[in-house]
Amino acid sequence: MAAETAGIDLLESPEMREPLELAVATLGGSVQSWQLAKLQHRPGAGATGIYTVRLRGNDGGERTEYVCVTTAAVPECGLPLVRLDGGAVPLTAWLYPSDPVLVGLPAACDPAAVGRSVFGGGEAELRMVSYRPLRRAVLEAVQGDRKVFLKVLRPDRAVQLLRRHHLLTDAGLPAPVATAGPADGVVVLTEATGTPLARAIMNDGAAALAPETLLDLLKSLPPGVVELSRRPAWAERAADYAKAAAAVLPDEQDRIFALAGRVEELLAATDAGPVVPTHGDFYEANLMVNGGRITGLMDVDSLGPGHLVDDLACFLGHLAVLPAVHAGYVHVPAACERFAAVFDTVVDPAGLRGRAAGVALSLVAGAKTAGEGHDWQQDALQRLAIAEGLAAEA
Repeated sequence: MAAETAGIDLLESPEMREPLELAVATLGGSVQSWQLAKLQHRPGAGATGIYTVRLRGNDGGERTEYVCVTTAAVPECGLPLVRLDGGAVPLTAWLYPSDPVLVGLPAACDPAAVGRSVFGGGEAELRMVSYRPLRRAVLEAVQGDRKVFLKVLRPDRAVQLLRRHHLLTDAGLPAPVATAGPADGVVVLTEATGTPLARAIMNDGAAALAPETLLDLLKSLPPGVVELSRRPAWAERAADYAKAAAAVLPDEQDRIFALAGRVEELLAATDAGPVVPTHGDFYEANLMVNGGRITGLMDVDSLGPGHLVDDLACFLGHLAVLPAVHAGYVHVPAACERFAAVFDTVVDPAGLRGRAAGVALSLVAGAKTAGEGHDWQQDALQRLAIAEGLAAEA
């Protein structure tokens, strides 16, 4: 944990000017100004800073670029990389969008390439929705009245994602239709219809959505899902997420590791139930609704064999944390009670809350984002308290 903390501290510090200058000089230019735009931390796998850099090129012209610098181990990929091994924390840098793992990202960011591949010609209007360096990116592509989303992954994972979407759509479930994109590692997804469940929760606690509807959706996942690769449930990685949380809240590490230990105890002491098809990341951000109907099931990268209790715990843990994300989620306490009461009838109630506590713990470190002053600390502390409350209810 000390090494990861040291890496995070370096990426957030003024000392990054020299590594950025070295990286930009190698890539062809000089730094005029810079600032940290975002920091991504993966427990056990390092941290990456995304920097907005104003640079002067060798031709004398100035432009703004995004430079990514990571403490993670990065493979050679044929794209321009800068290795900075002289300091206490080895760093690797690249110029966005030349991500060394997401090799399809340059094509996904090319309006002409997307226009040809997705729309049959012309240029697409592109907007970055999210970018997690070395992991994945999502872009919105629009041409006229047509809109799709591009998901960029490692090429092998993109192939797996296509299979997962085909399993769901072939079974008649409301997952986006998926096709291959303009380059290896790029998947094109149709736009889901309906209202984001998060909005419905903010409006009235998603009063029109019966908890049984969620259960019916999960029970309708096709049997072939159990033949896919399994990814650990969020609560099963409580120790890793505790390290990430302690890295951003070092003064609370005793509380954090005590909570992780309690989650592990509850996992060992409760019945997880049989192995069944599961979504793997089942929560409000990945669901679209129209009244009481579910019209969109998204982000199915983790679809595979697992336990029903973990999908329900993922939903409950994320739901419980929403008030820490935005003060407008005033209906969440009542919604938590309503959904949990039904979930308790199909899974072990103590196991449900223990695993939901693990999910909430996994969200603590994510409260920290660059450029928001110290507000994130209160957010992180509130998430931690919510996780502790869920564990105490078990």
